[in-house]
Amino acid sequence: MGENHLTYFKIENFKRFDSFEMENIGQYNLLVGDNNVGKTSVLEGLCFDKNLGYLVWSFINILIKRKMINLNNNTVPPFDDLQKSNLFEILIKDISKHYLIEYLTEESIQTEYITIDFEEYDNLSLTERENIIEDTIMGNTNAKYWLRYFSDSGVLLNGSKIYNGYFGRALSEVLLKKYRVNMIYLNDGYNTDVLSLFYKFLNDDKILRNEFLKTLKMILPKVDEIRPHKIGEIEYLAVGLEDRNGLYPIIHFGDGVVKLTRILLEILDAKGKRLMIDEIETGIHFSRLKDFWKTVIKMCKLHDVQLFATTHSLECQKYFVDAFTELGEEYQNEARNISLVENSEGQVKSVTFDFKQFEFAMEIGYNTRGGF
Repeated sequence: MGENHLTYFKIENFKRFDSFEMENIGQYNLLVGDNNVGKTSVLEGLCFDKNLGYLVWSFINILIKRKMINLNNNTVPPFDDLQKSNLFEILIKDISKHYLIEYLTEESIQTEYITIDFEEYDNLSLTERENIIEDTIMGNTNAKYWLRYFSDSGVLLNGSKIYNGYFGRALSEVLLKKYRVNMIYLNDGYNTDVLSLFYKFLNDDKILRNEFLKTLKMILPKVDEIRPHKIGEIEYLAVGLEDRNGLYPIIHFGDGVVKLTRILLEILDAKGKRLMIDEIETGIHFSRLKDFWKTVIKMCKLHDVQLFATTHSLECQKYFVDAFTELGEEYQNEARNISLVENSEGQVKSVTFDFKQFEFAMEIGYNTRGGF
């Protein structure tokens, strides 16, 4: 695996989790479990970074994707006044406790960690208040709630880094330009960011564009061209076909084509990092699932991307195994099935199956969603 890829991950005080950890993580990880066990929340927890700006934007991005923030009117239900509300209260289980990420990477000697303590303004020291005033990019200096951010060194970085109790369009645009969260949600279809990713990676790179087309042929066999195309005043990402004259927006070819296009572009954007995909099989016909998996896995290997994907589908798990069977041992060594199980106390635990264990479980009809 790449040196930045995770081998161990733990999160505390996030959404439904008091504490949740995964061990023996590979490069290609399929997360399974019952409904409402927290699979999507695990993916969201994996959208972390030691850079506080990225970490803050990942929280904002989660709320936008969950439609809890509307950029058009800057509202966050059920709060009426964001300047008096604690944005993190929506995602943190207990705001009186710290939020923690602990992890190991392929290159780590020991676990590293990030902690955030949430504090009201009245409890900050004079020095911390002065540092907040100097750090204007992070929000409103009149906000009620603030945060203290620590890294694995145990040293407070740049005083009291702030963000809480304030959300505005201007701040979101600053963060959006600077950071991008590599996560694909269930309902992420075609959007302007697909076109933006095309311009970023493929528009000026003929070799990469041709490789992209070869991959897209897996689900759209007659495609022979892909480029932006304007219809009226709106620009779309469009394709040309071998037996037709003209360009056609990819949205005309259904969810499967849009889904694969987005995933392939997101893999390019996540080079050397993590990519999280919620319910990866959605929109892909079962007859194409094996080739779909092989395509995604090979692209992740080529671009050094660590994949975390969830599924509800037993067929998706089956074709995950079939794909790795055909790809061979080089790929199998980094394949994992991670089962999320809720115990009698309501705590969610993970059980990791390597490829051979998972393959055997599928052969005997063992329900890996049950975990143990």
